Amino acid sequence: MPQGSIRAWSEDSALFFSVSANAGRAAAKRAQAEFRRDFRTPLLDAADPGGAVLAELAWGDDIDLPGGIGDGAFTAAAAAGATGFVNTAHLVELAFVDRVRPPNRPLEDDDFEASLILSSGDSADLLWGDPVQIIKRDNGTARVRARGLFGDIDENRLTSAALLEIYIIDVGQGDGVLTRFPNGAHMLIDGGLEREKQMTGKNAADFVDWKFFSDYGHWRIDLDWMIASHSDADHYGGLRDLVDMDLAAREELDCIDVAIAKFGHPGLARFPGAVEEEGLGPRAAVDGRDAFVTLMGDRADATARVNGTSPDGVNFSSRDQWWRRFVKAVLDNDADTEFVRIGIDKADAGAGTLPELSSEGGCAIKIVGPVFLDNNGQPALPDLTPGRNRKSINTNGHSVCLRFDFGDARILMTGDLNTASMNWIDECFGDHMDEWACDVAKACHHGSHDVSFKFLKEVNAAATVISSGDNEGHAHPRPEIVAASALSGHLELSPDQDKVITPLIYMTEIERSVLLGEINRIEVRNLGAAGTDATVLGKPVEEFARSEFMNESDWQAIDNLGDNASSDDRDDIKDAARDREQPRLEALEASEANLGTRATVYTRRPAGVIDVQYPRERLRRARIMDKNVYGLVNIRTDGDLIMCATKRDDGERWLIHFFSARFGA
Repeated sequence: MPQGSIRAWSEDSALFFSVSANAGRAAAKRAQAEFRRDFRTPLLDAADPGGAVLAELAWGDDIDLPGGIGDGAFTAAAAAGATGFVNTAHLVELAFVDRVRPPNRPLEDDDFEASLILSSGDSADLLWGDPVQIIKRDNGTARVRARGLFGDIDENRLTSAALLEIYIIDVGQGDGVLTRFPNGAHMLIDGGLEREKQMTGKNAADFVDWKFFSDYGHWRIDLDWMIASHSDADHYGGLRDLVDMDLAAREELDCIDVAIAKFGHPGLARFPGAVEEEGLGPRAAVDGRDAFVTLMGDRADATARVNGTSPDGVNFSSRDQWWRRFVKAVLDNDADTEFVRIGIDKADAGAGTLPELSSEGGCAIKIVGPVFLDNNGQPALPDLTPGRNRKSINTNGHSVCLRFDFGDARILMTGDLNTASMNWIDECFGDHMDEWACDVAKACHHGSHDVSFKFLKEVNAAATVISSGDNEGHAHPRPEIVAASALSGHLELSPDQDKVITPLIYMTEIERSVLLGEINRIEVRNLGAAGTDATVLGKPVEEFARSEFMNESDWQAIDNLGDNASSDDRDDIKDAARDREQPRLEALEASEANLGTRATVYTRRPAGVIDVQYPRERLRRARIMDKNVYGLVNIRTDGDLIMCATKRDDGERWLIHFFSARFGA
């Protein structure tokens, strides 16, 4: 039976255009979010607006559509334990982009893309597995909404079968991974540094917000799992941007609420230095090893440590406020969020018995790290190094590590593992290190050199994704680790043995690209109390191209000509703009030279991992970032084939690779 959902796109779109015309896009999106939150439509006992109301349905409610989307004003639907009729304009049918399945030729990269034809005649390229919302079906074509766009798509390219989707997000320095499971559940692992410390001003919070608000069309972010792999700011900072309502960054997001069912963590936390020099809590001998014996646990335990009321007297540090503030923000955000400490007992690791964190739509989420010692029935984590950098070695080394098993495919999340932790894992798993083998691995610690080649060989990934940033002080990824990831990866060649299919190595910072624009002038309208206009030049007028003389009204005149206008009509507007503006700008240029006019741009930018610089640059010859193309790496699988896709530098189309999963029974 086709699955559907409650949406009222015609009303939502009309509201956006009405509000944006008067108050701007930000206000319009806020209005959309509030409209979606408050929207209700009835489930009626008859296909008649006067029918009896069986249930009130809210925006986003899931429904069954026995006959799909109907042609009439009302469509048969089942929801809330009742069967009746819903206004067709308030329904969408849920589907996904299918790949081409060629019967008589090999599969090609283009078979994983499908064209969405927009009203303008332009097209957008959708990917295998992209969710779409069908508004209407008509003679083999479906009118749909996908990726925040409305358009038409060939019905043959749609399916009801969902994939396992993993988005490894470019967060600069740090990690951020959003997973959508085949049943629609979502897990967010890490989020990068806070947005204010990011070179691009974006982290995982922005992508997750886009996914839920624009792509899905929700008003709230619903996460079944939020996981902080460990207590380092380049992993939990972006999560805090989602949940801390006191942060300005939260106000910039379009979704107006965040619901988190479960919050996962490894237990190792930040405590006062008075308890232990490195701030990771008390240590004691456990199973012949020095170990951290105070680990954060469930919600009640986290609340007590935040409030300074833990019975053991070990509370979160007033010195290291950042971790405490983050945990408090998660607690305050949602009173129903369950806190879960994630790890595997050493005995289970030695037996190759992986505990299952959850199962979502046929995807088993297995726990492979961190590995706990048994401290009289309570978990403890070994001190991985007695020497320098104890804190970073241990927080990184005891990251939450998960393996997603879907069909024959295995996807591995490794946090910030290092050589010391890899040796500990190898010791614990022993003959069962094959449990770490996978098809796709999120690389350890952003491509740090502190990685065991032996461990990478055990992982033997067909594709490795390194989450690294290019505006930080660690020089990640290191060239030897890029090489090691390739040398240790699973090798598959084309039938003629002439092309490499795998291993594949991705780096989020390489996949990111920016389009820079040269500033020719800045026009200011109604400046100050006097309301005067001002113009400042960014380069010599003699270097202006004809189109650079045009102002906003000229560009609007070009747009108003429409697609059928002749090139002569456009040239007339451009020539008129040049004739009008060139004398004015040349006079301005002479005046600037006589007066010694200088325009300085004052900026703020991240430096290193957490530092900030405040450079001052002349406007003359300055460039602005016109467009930022996310360094997003899409991993999708149906349990048989695995697709890896990234955006091309222009932000359009996709670069696609695919290979077969190899962990069948």
